[in-house]
Amino acid sequence: MTIPPTLIIVRVEFFGPKGSVTIRMAFDTGATTTFIPPDVAIAIGCDPAKATRRYPMITASSIEYAPALHIPRVACLGKSVEALEVVCHRLPAESIVQGLLGLDFLRQVPVFQEFEKKILELTQP
Repeated sequence: MTIPPTLIIVRVEFFGPKGSVTIRMAFDTGATTTFIPPDVAIAIGCDPAKATRRYPMITASSIEYAPALHIPRVACLGKSVEALEVVCHRLPAESIVQGLLGLDFLRQVPVFQEFEKKILELTQP
């Protein structure tokens, strides 16, 4: 399968009470929320069936509600975010990624703090 030239794929690790799982995700600056498959949440010990909040998603024919829950720690590109709320929703089987890493993660990473100003500065350590 060919990766579209505009798609940035990253490996993201999710940590929970039962361990961690790493999946391939699209680095999606157009998504306000991070989406992961329900089986990833279950594998790390975060049960979508016990979610107290549902996230509305507009589809072509209706509005669906997907469980939203907090993941204890999410790590990507050398940065970690604690207690990130994610939406549990499976992307189509034909997708080359398992989820979407959204602005909710990116806004908590220092290099992206200026994202709303459309400024990106990378500095050497």
